[in-house]
This record gives sequence, C-alpha cells and structure tokens, in this order.
Amino acid sequence: MANKWVVRPEGVIMVSLVLLTFSCTRRVQGLPFPAPDFKNCNNSEGCCPPPYNGALIQDFYVFDPTLPMRIRQPAHLLDDAYIAKYQRAYQLLRELPDSDGRSWKNQGKLHCAYCNAAFYFPIDKSRLEIHYGWLFFAWHRFFLYFHERILAKLLDDDTFALPFWNWDNQSTDPPLANVLPYAFANKKYQNKSSSLYDVNRNVCTKRPNIIDLQSTLECVNQTATLKASLREANNRIMYNQMVTGAPIRRLFFGESYELGGVAGLGAGTMEAIPHGTVHFWTGNPKATVEFADMGIFRYSAYDPTFFAHHGNVDRLWEVWKALPGGNRKDITDSDYLNTEFLFYDENGNLVKVKISQALNHISTLRYKYANVPNLWIHSGSDAAYKSCFPASTTEINKMILNTHALNTSNLNTFANSTITFSVQRPAKKQLHGEEVLVIGGVNVTGSEFKFLIQAFLYFPTANVNTSITCPQFFGVLSNPALTFGDTVPDSKKEWRLALTSKLQSLSMDQFSHVVVTLVEATGSFPQYLQLKLTAKIVYFEY
Repeated sequence: MANKWVVRPEGVIMVSLVLLTFSCTRRVQGLPFPAPDFKNCNNSEGCCPPPYNGALIQDFYVFDPTLPMRIRQPAHLLDDAYIAKYQRAYQLLRELPDSDGRSWKNQGKLHCAYCNAAFYFPIDKSRLEIHYGWLFFAWHRFFLYFHERILAKLLDDDTFALPFWNWDNQSTDPPLANVLPYAFANKKYQNKSSSLYDVNRNVCTKRPNIIDLQSTLECVNQTATLKASLREANNRIMYNQMVTGAPIRRLFFGESYELGGVAGLGAGTMEAIPHGTVHFWTGNPKATVEFADMGIFRYSAYDPTFFAHHGNVDRLWEVWKALPGGNRKDITDSDYLNTEFLFYDENGNLVKVKISQALNHISTLRYKYANVPNLWIHSGSDAAYKSCFPASTTEINKMILNTHALNTSNLNTFANSTITFSVQRPAKKQLHGEEVLVIGGVNVTGSEFKFLIQAFLYFPTANVNTSITCPQFFGVLSNPALTFGDTVPDSKKEWRLALTSKLQSLSMDQFSHVVVTLVEATGSFPQYLQLKLTAKIVYFEY
C-alpha cells in the first residue's frame, strides 16, 4: 500500500481548542481512480458527454514516436499566418456535429464532467473531481494534448501546436504578453468572424488592460501608475506561488485524492491563484449565467482562451521543477501515477491514459514550449524590495508577547479588514521537512464568491492599503468563482502556507512564534464569508 502525504505528528502545535477537526495524517485509500465509465455520469448542469458507441476503448500505452516535435509558442508573438491557421482549426472544430465526441460542444462537456464531479463509481459511490488536489496538473495536460491533436487532424497538419498565453510575463516591451492576446481580442480577423472570439468575456480584458493576478472582478481605469503597481504585484504573486510558497511538491500539487477519498481538501499554490484568478479576470460577471464562460467550471472550456491559459499553467509546471532546490519533483505515489482518465483522440476513439504517461511530455506526448523569460524569478523576489515593517529582535519578541492566539469559541471577525494572531512553532530539534502554517475554517455560505485574503508575517499594522510587494507578504487566498457541485464541507478545507524559506529570507527563523496578519483585501467584509479560524504549524516531508 502506497504512502500518502506524511505529516510529522510531533510537529503539530495547536494554538487553541479547535472546534473543527484537523487530521495530522491523511486517510489512506490505497486505490487509484480507474478510468470513468461515461455511462456513469450524473449532472444536473448538462455536463455529461454522450455515451460512447464506437470501437473498443484503446489504451494509450503505444504512442506514435514518429510524430514531429511540436513547439508551443507564446500567443503574443504569433504571426498572421499562424493566427489564420489557428482560427481555421477552431472553425473546423465548431463545424463538427454534436454526435462526434471530438466536437466543440463535447470538448466543453468533457471538461465540465471532470470538473463538476459528474462521473461516479458505483462500487463505493465516489465522484471524480480533478480540481483542488493533486490531479489538477496532469488531467489538464492530457486534455490539452488530445485537444491539440484533434485540431491538428482537422487541419491535416501534424506540426500544429496550441499557443500559450504568457500572462506571467510582466515585461513592458511590446508586444505585451500580459494582455489578452491579439488572436482572441477581436470579433473579426481579416474580415471574417473569428472562431477564437467569445462573447462572454469580462470588460477587464479589453486591450490594453493588463492582467490582474489578484482579480476580484473590479475593473478600474488602468493608468500608467496603476499598471506599474499591477506588474509589481503580479511578479510578487508569481514568486510567492512558485518559489517561497511552493518549495515542495505537496504544496505545489495539492492534497492527495484516491478512490473513496474526499475531493477538494486542498489545492496547490498555483491552482487557485493565479490559475483561478486568470479565469476570474477573463470570464464575464454580467453574462446571462454569472461568470460565464471562463469564470465557471462548466463553461470555461467553451472559450478558446481556456486552452492558451492552461498551456501556460502546463508550462509553469515544468518551470517549477527546474527552479533551484532539490525538492521540486513530480509525485511518485503509485495511486497518483496509476490514476486513469478517458479522452477522445484525434480519430474520435476513446483512449484510456494513466497519469504516469503525462510526466515526460517531450518523449511521450511530443511537444515542447518555446523559451520565454521568467522575469518574476528575480523581480518578484523578497530581495527586490525593502522591508515595510523593520523591527529589531527585541521588538519582535515584544510583538509575540502582545499577540494572542486564535480564539475559536466565536466566529473570528475582521476588525478594519484585518485579523492578527500568533502561532507557536515546534522545537528546533524536531525540524525535518518544510514548516507549514495550516489555516482552516474559512467558510462560504452564499452564492457570492468575491473575497481575497492576504497573509503577512510579523506585520501587525498591515491593512487593505498594504502592498504585497512588502517582503512580509507570504500568501493569498481567493475563493474562485469556479464553483462545482461541491460536497466537501468548508470546514474540511485548509489553506497551507510555507514558512521555512520565508522565515529564512526575512532573517526571522529564530523566533518561538510566528505573528500572522490576515487582510481582507477587498476592503469590506462579505457577509457570506464566515470565519471560525484554526491554525497550526506542521512539518511536511520533502
């Protein structure tokens, strides 16, 4: 039986009497998900793809090594000839009949079904959900691969590759990477209706607006000053979510999830922000169905930007593994590697894949990404900014003495949009692995989804006007608008923030407690957001 994520029990420190149960170790299922049967699909939102009536389901064990190596290019650098081909591919896809499993409609339904827990397994009543856990990256890699191969087949061009939207690139050199790519931005292209256009896009995406990786749906006039601030904040988000916030695979990929387990217990650092906020920023909050298309699971794959967006997410998976530090590795758990999915291939056949087949995308899937600069590695680092709250050792110790632990006997409330509390750290001799602050009890009780909580260390005066460029910033939580038929109680979800490298970068690793300030960054506490916060510090094994 495979070992799941392990938390050292001796590393657990409870700050107060917790009313919500936290487990120091995950329940071990020991079984990977088998490929779902499309007949076992139940969803009230119309997600289920049509039952498969074709030939026998094929295994993806024999791939075609003769395929040319395809190079996925950044969308902001595409020339007119490539955009014309790209547009032609989607026009042909949209013309396929609904009876074809490869069709535009069925591609959207396939994503909807996997992302809305529509597939079920009668043997133990499990439902498969590929978000908020370790299935996220691999499933989307396969989805993009087969979608790309379908487009290539329609074009009769095996060299065709999907472009990626390089939204993490905050360079001011034209053409800009952090705006909606030109290929998607126009209703018409070369005097023809564009198959890459989607009517359900947020007004925020109008060029030359640049992306906001902390999007809370507010669109404001982007002055030169505001754009400069957004670029800095975007770089900080990228650095935190990729570097200091994700030094180990458990934090990057999210919580384990096996057959019979509970879905949605913990997304990796990249999944909610910036992945979720790019969806949020792109989808139209005033559409007939709120947040359609990109802003909600069941519709997001109906906007062609979905595939360019996820191309960049997939690229960043590879970037993360190449960052300095020997702990950034793919998951080796057998339940993860043997989890199976079904996809329609370019010939309209259902194909069964295993996650293990997605890990070496160069040799197995035959694609690469064009090299682009990852400017946030340097410009978003802690070293690039001065401390916003410099304090001596004596002042920090006094701060710790004057700061209370969380009181979970009542609902926690933001006073002037902030909450500050202390958490005791485990003894140094117990150190083994990454020290992680785990926060629970952020509960959403209504149909609204607009909140953004930022976390700061040893900065009790942080507030809604505090910039995340401050080195004391170390995490951000947003409830994405991408809701699904979620059966996971909010009280079971946890927010995990890496501490080891952050404390070292602040030269504050010597203190017995951490002092945490949470800021509700939208400036007004939403009534549907209830807090019964709990906090603890644990060690996650490397």
